[in-house]
Amino acid sequence: MSKIVQRISGISVLLLGIISVALVALIYFGGSTDSPLMVGEESLAVPKFTDTLLYWSYFLLFLTLGLTLVFTLIGFVKKLIESPVKALKTLIPIVIFILVFVVGWLVGSDDKVTILGYEGTGNQGFWAHFTDMIIFAAYALFVAVALTIIGSGIYKKLK
Repeated sequence: MSKIVQRISGISVLLLGIISVALVALIYFGGSTDSPLMVGEESLAVPKFTDTLLYWSYFLLFLTLGLTLVFTLIGFVKKLIESPVKALKTLIPIVIFILVFVVGWLVGSDDKVTILGYEGTGNQGFWAHFTDMIIFAAYALFVAVALTIIGSGIYKKLK
């Protein structure tokens, strides 16, 4: 059974990777649309397959989030049945993760962001606040990963 699951997951990752590489190659080598984007007096070429790559990225994001949540929930329920105290301790990283996003939201701003060639309202209010939250959370998580790598190296040396 383990070999079957390993083979299916390996084929799935390979297939998703091949599709991703092909779409990125299409962005670079697939040509541009007939109507360029005008920014002031300058015209910018827009790749033909930009929307396809964006939709593929959304699909991969939601697939990853969905599978992560499902497998985390399954593991939590199994631990909850075996040992409720240990199961509740596994919620601590999730609470810290949520806290990082809440602090990122509180630090973020809803001021309008000036973007060349964009006239819409998606760069102010809620979406500007949301973008700031994601950026600050990414900074915090990057620092946490770097500190974890450094800390684990020090721990191994002292052990």
